[in-house]
Order: sequence, then structure tokens, then C-alpha cells
Amino acid sequence: MNVVFGIGIAVILFIVVMLGTQVFYKEPTWESYNCSYPQQIITTMEVCSDNISVLQCREMVKSGAVLNNETQTKFDECNNRFMEASKVYGKNLFIINNIIGIILVIVSLFLFSMVNISAGISFAGLVLIIYGFMRGWQGTGDILKFVVALIVAGLFIYLAIFVNKRYNKSQPSINLR
Repeated sequence: MNVVFGIGIAVILFIVVMLGTQVFYKEPTWESYNCSYPQQIITTMEVCSDNISVLQCREMVKSGAVLNNETQTKFDECNNRFMEASKVYGKNLFIINNIIGIILVIVSLFLFSMVNISAGISFAGLVLIIYGFMRGWQGTGDILKFVVALIVAGLFIYLAIFVNKRYNKSQPSINLR
């Protein structure tokens, strides 16, 4: 039962943090940028009727292509703004999830006497940290990722040492005389 409760706590805590993040820090959406995709270049069959000359038809197609190039440029600019906002969001989500994940791991140290709760909280923190790295990989600089990874690695090594020392203290020693 301890394993079930520990996994349950980890999953529920992860969901709560993710939902809380979505409530208080909205992800940029494509719709919020009003980027309308440009129409395809009009073909001669769609534009030219039978009663105009080839020269007139070519001029109509060129004007449609120019219009579509301007529309494509506007779309590209809008798309670039959206992609930049997505990178910034990913970087911020990286920072938020790593901070919350580290806090959860530290909190789990204080609840060590309740193994299932401590394990669930610690595992939720680990999953948040991993998710933060996945979401923020593109928008976060390598130096920041390295520093955070170093902190997280140090924290988990410390946690492992802490758990091992505590576990060894609680085990009765066997005297082999």
C-alpha cells in the first residue's frame, strides 16, 4: 500500500502543480496572435477567364503573387512573434518547474518518517524537474541549464546520502561474534 500511496501522491501532486501553472501563467496560443495563414498563390485557371489575353492573365497572376508574398511576409512576422513568445514561456516554465521541483524534494526530506508521503513528494519533484527541462530545452540557455542540472544533481546526491545514513541508523546491527 505504501507504494500505491507514494505513486498516487506523486501523480496527483504533479497534476496539481501543472494545473496551477496553467491557471496562473497562461501558455501563448496560436489563436491569441491572430496569425492567419496566407492563401495559396492563385493559379491561372482560377483567375483567367476565356475572354482575356494571355498577357492580361499573366498580369493578374503576378498581382495575386505579389499580394500573397505580402501576406506571407505578414504571416512570417506573426509566426516569429508567436515562436519567440513560446520560447520565453518554455524558459519561464523551466525555471518555475525546477524551483517547485527542488522545493518538493527539500520538503520530502522533512517528511522522511512517513516513507510513502516523502517518496511521493520527492518523485513529483523529480518529474517536475524533468518536465521543466523538456519544455524549456529550446528557450533556455546552456549555462542556465547546466547550473540548474548541477544543483539538481547535487540535491539528489545529498538526498541519497541522507536516506542511506538514516536507513543504516534504523537497521539493527548484527553482531557476528
